[in-house]
Amino acid sequence: MEKAEKTSERLDKVLSNNGFGTRKDTRKLIRSGAVTVNGETERVPDVHVNIAVDKICVEGDEVQILRHVYLMMNKEAGCVCSTRSDRRKTIYDYLEPKYLGKFLGGTISSIGRLDADTEGLLLLTTDGALNHNLTSPKNKVPKVYLVTLAQSVDAEEQERYTKKLNTGIHIEAEGKEAAADCLPAEVNWLSETECELTICEGKFHEVKRMFAALGNAVAHLKRLSMNGLTLDPSLPGGGYRELTQEELEMISKY
Repeated sequence: MEKAEKTSERLDKVLSNNGFGTRKDTRKLIRSGAVTVNGETERVPDVHVNIAVDKICVEGDEVQILRHVYLMMNKEAGCVCSTRSDRRKTIYDYLEPKYLGKFLGGTISSIGRLDADTEGLLLLTTDGALNHNLTSPKNKVPKVYLVTLAQSVDAEEQERYTKKLNTGIHIEAEGKEAAADCLPAEVNWLSETECELTICEGKFHEVKRMFAALGNAVAHLKRLSMNGLTLDPSLPGGGYRELTQEELEMISKY
């Protein structure tokens, strides 16, 4: 059973993590008498409030408390999923400052990673439980990729590829990553050089290593969906938006 979200938080922390400045700023704000909790002026910064039920107002305006944030990004090729890079742009360089601060649920991070040259759907969140559940191998969360191959594959070879991928292909070691047997994958051929591949794990360079084991190479890779959530086609490269409630419910089923 998952641990329930904490609902009791210090008032100064709640305000600080919802855009009202540093802890020092929010303590000063509270002591000034500008903050009410359930209609009563509260001047004690470290008093605990229940963020699930308490109504908190600053100068008469109700505070919309945000514990977590959930974003969908169309990752561009060339940027990395690390928080820092000396040579390349990171995915965090695309985000507005309001998403880079600390929320009640923590700081934002990507759910899994995409290689620097891989494009497409990337999810970012402050929700550590969701991040863990979507990346845990035991949950076998499906991810669909559009794969463009360097060498064309005729019908006979497509059948061979499909059979090997469906039964779980062996991939060779790469760098510090050991050789491994992949879980069965589904493939849908779109042409002699393109296919959609569905995998349920996330080994290092897995898709590239799978096709290398078949004697081919991946020329271009784009993630189209994760756990049934499809990349919004209106998002430009590097673009992002918050998930809708319906999308969040979809991605949370595993």
